[in-house]
Amino acid sequence: MVKEEYKYHHIGLPTIISQKNEEYNEEWKFYGSGYFESKFGIEWLRIEKNSPLPPLIKTVPHIAFVVKDIDKSILGQKVIYGPNNPAEGVTVCFIEVDGAPIEFLQFDRPENKIWPNDNKLINPVNRIKNKKESVNFKYHHFGICTTSRNRDTVYLKDNKLCCSEHQVNPYGIQWIKYYADCKLPTIVQKISHIAFQVDNLKEAIKCRNVIVEPYSPSKSVWVAFIEENGAPIEFLQIS
Repeated sequence: MVKEEYKYHHIGLPTIISQKNEEYNEEWKFYGSGYFESKFGIEWLRIEKNSPLPPLIKTVPHIAFVVKDIDKSILGQKVIYGPNNPAEGVTVCFIEVDGAPIEFLQFDRPENKIWPNDNKLINPVNRIKNKKESVNFKYHHFGICTTSRNRDTVYLKDNKLCCSEHQVNPYGIQWIKYYADCKLPTIVQKISHIAFQVDNLKEAIKCRNVIVEPYSPSKSVWVAFIEENGAPIEFLQIS
């Protein structure tokens, strides 16, 4: 589970396909889209070949956390890019953990003052209000699709997949290999996903595009998947 001082911000999904409402980043030479419209921080990155970003960031999905002290957060870590300032008031740095890129952001002034956008929706890490009640969403893990077998540590027979333990690192990184007979939808098998623990699974999926109905992969755990902004999102209720 992610340490308390790290606050989930977004996931970045590399793509070669043009997306709606892309915005171009001149310094890093990529087109970004989706973050301002996504309740759950789903951002698509179409990165140009001449981008100064390292190959790992160009090819492997990343997760981003807001930190209070970026220098402290990267101390002793394997830094692969930065720190630098993509805009006044924010410092960004990428590290590599367990073969995955992780982004840290330090905001020195409110984010809505740095990147004003009227479309930005509510951050689900705190609370999303529904008609009759509210649901708490807490970051749980980040599932990255892989075809490599050398990361396999746990085989889930019912789902026909192998996954690494997300508890082995403080950022919840989990590598997942899906087998040919896996019955989960193609979107789950092909696109890396973010997972949130919820206190009411039924309410969490209400009025959303459900792609995997609630099921119990293990005792005391119920799971469901929705789709938002072309990406799968996992909800877990643990009793």
